[in-house]
Amino acid sequence: MTPDIVHLSPDPAMMLAESDVRDIIKLLGDVIVSRLDFSGVKRQLAEGICQLVNADAWSWSLGCLAQPGQQPIYLGMAHGGFDEARYARLLLAAGHPDMAWASEKLLGEMRQRESHVTRLRQQIVEESSFAASGVNAYLCDADIGPFIFSLRPIDERTVSTICIYRRKNDPPFSERESRIVHILLSELPWLHQQGWPTDRGVTVSRLSPRLRLVLNLLLDGRTRKEMAASLSLSEYTIAQYQRAVYRHFGVNSHTTLLRHFQMGANSQENFPLMNL
Repeated sequence: MTPDIVHLSPDPAMMLAESDVRDIIKLLGDVIVSRLDFSGVKRQLAEGICQLVNADAWSWSLGCLAQPGQQPIYLGMAHGGFDEARYARLLLAAGHPDMAWASEKLLGEMRQRESHVTRLRQQIVEESSFAASGVNAYLCDADIGPFIFSLRPIDERTVSTICIYRRKNDPPFSERESRIVHILLSELPWLHQQGWPTDRGVTVSRLSPRLRLVLNLLLDGRTRKEMAASLSLSEYTIAQYQRAVYRHFGVNSHTTLLRHFQMGANSQENFPLMNL
């Protein structure tokens, strides 16, 4: 695997100040000495990043099928800063067919380099095309505007996917802020390899788009009533979808489904030191 790379302009305006470096070191140190499980450490890191770059929300997902030109399939394993309605709309955006071309450039670069890449929204897709896309329509409904996308390959099929968001009318992220995000996320490679389901969601792609959406809401701990309200469907319809998801994974309860996907996320083993 080649070294982690983030392409940034030589503009002095995006250079890191001494205070930035101190903030990065402090957050990395806090994460390394944390006694939390992998899920807790990921949350600690993501929330710390949001504070440093003045972001509104974040999500950390497993890209179960992440190949250039193909429809990406994501499992939303953790997030912060969203209420139920906004997160449901984010999931709709992630599952929209336009995601295939909107993320093609970023996925292509990551696969070519076999390294961690971090990009601003405007570096991933041309702004006018993105503005007219179905993905953007759902993001606007979720009050999401600027974002930073950070991807690290786990293997030939799966990807650790982190996105940092601001609200729709907030100013764009700067390249300096993108650099801060990249350094923090790329210096902890072990964190991207751990805390996923044992099979890394290998069969998730066989579910229909609607069932994948319900699966993600179930993994978020939503009740049948909450899912019905978020998706404007009846509780009976949601119950049918829920049973289909259970059958697919060979489980018979919400608790068992969560256990299936959170295997490895509750380990208390000591974390390796960061890669200095």
